Amino acid sequence: MRLRKPRFLRGKIFIEILDILSCMLVGVILGPSAEEVLQEIEEIHSKVDVVELRLDHFDDSALQQLDLIHRKISVPTIFTFRKREQGGQKEISEEERLELFEEALNLEPAFADIEADTEPSFAAKMAELHPNVMLIGSHHDFEKTPEDLQGLLQSMKQKPFAMYKIALKARSTLDLMRLMVFAKEMAPKVPLSCLSMGEYGQPSRVMGPVVGNVLNYTSLRDQVGPLFQLNLDTLNDLYRIRHLTQGSKIFALLGDPIEGSQGHIFHNEIFKNEGINAVYVKLRLPAADLEKFFALVPKLPFGGFSVTIPLKEAILPFLSQIDSTAKAIGAVNTVTVQGPYTFGTNTDASGALNAIELHGKVEGKRVAVLGAGGAARAIAYEAMQRGAEVAIFNRTPERGVKMAQEFGCRAFALDEIGAHPYDILVSTIPPHPEGQLPIPTTAILPKSLVMEINNRPAEPPLLQAAKEKGCRCVYGKEMFVEQGHMQQLLWKKRHVFEKG
Repeated sequence: MRLRKPRFLRGKIFIEILDILSCMLVGVILGPSAEEVLQEIEEIHSKVDVVELRLDHFDDSALQQLDLIHRKISVPTIFTFRKREQGGQKEISEEERLELFEEALNLEPAFADIEADTEPSFAAKMAELHPNVMLIGSHHDFEKTPEDLQGLLQSMKQKPFAMYKIALKARSTLDLMRLMVFAKEMAPKVPLSCLSMGEYGQPSRVMGPVVGNVLNYTSLRDQVGPLFQLNLDTLNDLYRIRHLTQGSKIFALLGDPIEGSQGHIFHNEIFKNEGINAVYVKLRLPAADLEKFFALVPKLPFGGFSVTIPLKEAILPFLSQIDSTAKAIGAVNTVTVQGPYTFGTNTDASGALNAIELHGKVEGKRVAVLGAGGAARAIAYEAMQRGAEVAIFNRTPERGVKMAQEFGCRAFALDEIGAHPYDILVSTIPPHPEGQLPIPTTAILPKSLVMEINNRPAEPPLLQAAKEKGCRCVYGKEMFVEQGHMQQLLWKKRHVFEKG
């Protein structure tokens, strides 16, 4: 398609440009050598809508062959020559940078990305000399996400830009949320792309099409550094970014830590197989941020959440409604969002017991539960509902005793487990970083059934030791699959999905 840059974004011309521009996937080429640039272009240009040439990364050979490189690309291009203060890689003066950039723009790329704080006369001159090049005004902040996003955008709009790109460091998921809300609110009004940088900001690379970003950026390889950019294969294969629109729903895991969770793989695979117009991401969120987080939730198209530690109990006061099972357990691991309302339930309970009962019924069996957190509460409650005799073993005895009093079972200190026989042992204790067992090997009873609910590592030390005792083992993945399918059923029951 031919892209035309209007001089002023007002009236009919503004409407025309919004119609022309839709969510475009941009493949970033870094090089630095001409050979590497050409190789990257060969691999990526047929899989994206636009190719961005980061000229500040290019070495002299690549810059000298820029005409040849540009002619090798069959899709629209963005020329970007980033200044050092906004992530540029060349140790040159500002005057030399602008001279090289001006020379490159004689090749008439479809777009030119110019930092909004560049000398104003440069953007004006490029607009005059190259009326067929669409100017993107960009702003990068590698330190923070400022409070006044509207003011930031307004300051950028004082120059002859046709589109805008705002990339900001997210210091928390709240920063990410604020920027995504801003992007969504601005999408009908101005061609804008908002990206959060850093670990907390990585989900923005997926959420961009949903909030109305004009441009969404990727590359052949993951870029960690300050960007946390996701590679092309991940965006296409795992997150199906080419299928996401402003009509897509967002689902997310909430918790901290979240690195070990495979929920994004599990749920996105179901969305793909069933043709569901939704995407699942992971949001790192401490309990202290829950109130502010849920104040922002109705402003984005969320469909639901999975909840992990340390939020399963802390989340309760922030939900509109909690079902009877979750109330009895005192913990929520699944939230459904419908407009301003949030509904909490617990699939950990049934998921864990379903996984255990694939190996035999629990009715009449003695079940020892290690830990007294949200998952332990769910498993103990459901085991009792299915007729088991439950005992809680926790490092902090007082917490275990309190839980046992609520449920009508027994509780002991963790180091007392050797004195209490059991048929089924379930550990909900987070794995030790050095692989230390939660209980001594002498406390693992031969021929019992042992379950470890954590998915990492793939072969938990507790289950390794249990196998050596001839125990039947149940892996956390089995519970995860069971409770994950139940989450999907809950979300479908409340009609939060759309096909497409």
